[in-house]
Amino acid sequence: MKKQLGRFIKQRKQQQMPVVKIAHSVYKDILLTIGARPAESGGILLGPVGTNDVTEFFFDDGGSCTGTTYSPDYVTLRQKMKKEWLPAGIDMKGFVHSHPGSFDHLSSGDMIYINRLLDKNDDMTMFVAPIVIPSQYRLTPLVVLRDKPRVACEAKFEFF
Repeated sequence: MKKQLGRFIKQRKQQQMPVVKIAHSVYKDILLTIGARPAESGGILLGPVGTNDVTEFFFDDGGSCTGTTYSPDYVTLRQKMKKEWLPAGIDMKGFVHSHPGSFDHLSSGDMIYINRLLDKNDDMTMFVAPIVIPSQYRLTPLVVLRDKPRVACEAKFEFF
């Protein structure tokens, strides 16, 4: 009975998880860049306008990185968005970055930044914000939903 209840709770939790469709190549590129560097580096997640699908990843090698913080190179990313990505029908779906140790949750600073971006991008229903743990070479899928902007939700990645 206890095992059945545990399975039921796990299945229920998975059914309630937001699903993000992500290209397998994006996942691989994230682990080969962010996952192979010291903590606190990152990049932008991109995909077709009007969807939550993540089809592209751009590693932000111009971002400001310390051992405890990552700040995107917003000047370069904004230029690329205007000149390359939006004209090609691609827009931002979120950011991915790494944390030190095994801290695989969004920090309060992360949440403030994500909420600012959600406020500026009315078309986003969710902000995709996975965390990479380089020391363990793993990625935790997280999102922040527009209708729950103060809560980071565990998500399910569906690969294509």
